[in-house]
Amino acid sequence: MESLLQKLQVPHPLNEAPPTALISHDVKPIEKARRVWAWPAFIALWSTVAFNMSNFQMGSSMLAIGLTWWQTFIATLIGHVLASALVVVASFPGLYYYISFPVASRIGWGYTGSVFVVLNRILLSIVWFGVQAWQGGMMTYVCLRAIWPSIDNIPNTIPTRTGMTLPQFVGFIVFFVIEFPFLFLSPRKLRYLVYAGSVSGVVVQLVLVIWACATMGAAGFGSVISTGSSALPSSQLGWMFVYSVMLTVSSVTSGTVSVCDYARFARRPSSGTYSQFAGFLPGWLSNVFGVLTIAATQNRYGSQLWSVASLLIAMQDADGGSGTRAAVFFAGLGFGISQISLNVVGNSFSGGTDMSALLPKYINIRRGQIITCLLGLVINPWYLLSGAVIFVSAMSAYTIFLQPFLGILVAHYFVVQKCRIKVSDLYTTGKESIYWYSFGLNWRAVVAWSVAVAPHLPGFLNIVNPEIHVSVGASRVYYLTSFTSFLISFALTIILHLAFPVQVQTDYVNSRSRDQARDECEEYIDEMDLGFGTPQDLDFEKAEGGAETVEEKQL
Repeated sequence: MESLLQKLQVPHPLNEAPPTALISHDVKPIEKARRVWAWPAFIALWSTVAFNMSNFQMGSSMLAIGLTWWQTFIATLIGHVLASALVVVASFPGLYYYISFPVASRIGWGYTGSVFVVLNRILLSIVWFGVQAWQGGMMTYVCLRAIWPSIDNIPNTIPTRTGMTLPQFVGFIVFFVIEFPFLFLSPRKLRYLVYAGSVSGVVVQLVLVIWACATMGAAGFGSVISTGSSALPSSQLGWMFVYSVMLTVSSVTSGTVSVCDYARFARRPSSGTYSQFAGFLPGWLSNVFGVLTIAATQNRYGSQLWSVASLLIAMQDADGGSGTRAAVFFAGLGFGISQISLNVVGNSFSGGTDMSALLPKYINIRRGQIITCLLGLVINPWYLLSGAVIFVSAMSAYTIFLQPFLGILVAHYFVVQKCRIKVSDLYTTGKESIYWYSFGLNWRAVVAWSVAVAPHLPGFLNIVNPEIHVSVGASRVYYLTSFTSFLISFALTIILHLAFPVQVQTDYVNSRSRDQARDECEEYIDEMDLGFGTPQDLDFEKAEGGAETVEEKQL
């Protein structure tokens, strides 16, 4: 058994100390040589998150609950601005102390308590990886159909209850085979995939909206864009507007929780501040492009085709000429590239980072990405999406569990710890660590999270199962989830730590300036480089295939 466990350990260069149960090359703070993400990389990151299929069709949710097109534009703009501001403040532990979210969560939760936080995010990464892979498979099916229209003639031997057809499943398999090699990219090279995904996403959506508006002819815009006012009574309009802002913020919450994973690779802190705040613009533009495109094609195709795959299929069926088929293929290809980038960066990398933090001795980011990928297939995403309305609503509503994590993290970093983090103690267990609390668990964080979640549970249950009836007040509390769950956890964390301070943390904070704390972090990183890394980025995961040692690579 001991021999087997040794073989399963994460490989490392010969002159590097082996990973332990607490730290490895992927878990330790990032040394200067690996901080290669400049501000364009972060703009590209949030453009990739923005210009994708899900964000393109977000406007449908706001229009469906009674908002007009211009009210939808305003609500999404406010939501994206608020979300981008939260992204920036949540990224500070990564920008200034070069630690990932799983490690940063130990500040407020303790080592043992952070496991609960990380498991929540692993679950989310697995589910969304499968869902996004299935949507990418639909784009691949669109591309295959544009080349070979006869693909629809393949006899469908798959039961209807699965929510897919055999041609669609073929597209999914092809997409999976294309996507899988990208899981092996190191963080240094991952930014190039982000560049490709952002460029393809913005180009395909911009071309699509220009084509739709320029060729709609006398038919004009459909009912999606109407000149009338909202049909909602004034007493409901305000709440639906707030709910729409909340939905917009929620759509970015998963990425906000993961932001430290990428921020730690920033070349300098300023690389990830203004550039990430500017991410609100591509997110909002994608929402606008979606509404305009669907409105401009509604009269042409006789319905609101919010599904991008359905829209491209309708384009091909309306005019099956070679020119249209080529246009549909390249549109599907653009969305497909964007989907690969989104899924690898936004889901598999986050899942891999979380798993490597839980078991650094046996799982690195690459292994974690592969596990996330395989489990994402096990959940049968095609079946989940067959009941898309309830499933997507439930996943969006999951923000009630995530937003308090952010509130606790931000409160600790800026108020409780006053931006002074003793990074070395985040990789230490027992009473030697100032973040050990009681047996590795900070009960204050448990209380703050529970109190922040509780008021929103009735509304969440109503979203998951509409047959569960809740009061109007409970529904309206849920409409405010993105704000109230964050603010409650933020405020309660501060109050509890003022009432029940952790003396060793107070002593450290009062004895250090911010610059001194950051200097200590750099010193700790230098010490770690002697045992867990080297001054250059080695991509040493290649050791699994017999890569050269550090000395050989330097030569």
